[in-house]
Amino acid sequence: MLYHTLLLLHLVGACVWVGGHLLLSFQIVPKALFKKDILLIQQFEKTFEPIGIPSLIIQIITGVWMAIFQYGIQFNWDNAIQRNIIIKLSLLVLSLVLALHARIFIIPNLSIEKLPLMVFHIRLITLVALLMVFFGIQFRFGGL
Repeated sequence: MLYHTLLLLHLVGACVWVGGHLLLSFQIVPKALFKKDILLIQQFEKTFEPIGIPSLIIQIITGVWMAIFQYGIQFNWDNAIQRNIIIKLSLLVLSLVLALHARIFIIPNLSIEKLPLMVFHIRLITLVALLMVFFGIQFRFGGL
């Protein structure tokens, strides 16, 4: 029962995180680029962050807990499930690096000139989120 609860929390967190980034990438970013209006992205960030960051934290906690609880942490590339865990943890680190870089270097001084760099970050973090979903699904099928 604990595993099922953790999985449910993990999936709800993923829905929020990935859904928010898809909305940002495909709805907000095109409008911001067309209007050359960074305020659209800043407003979305302020609105999404209070629910997006907790959902990411829930995913991290539940994901690590499920990995340890269900599979153990061995970091064995020859085992398909362990390989999935390694890939998902690597994607998580990439997400955190991108988020920190954006939060420290781009968002505080966001301008029209830095908008393309911000858009690159947004699209990359969205791609990483989608890859995490893909590799998450692979657990159901024994890994990739």
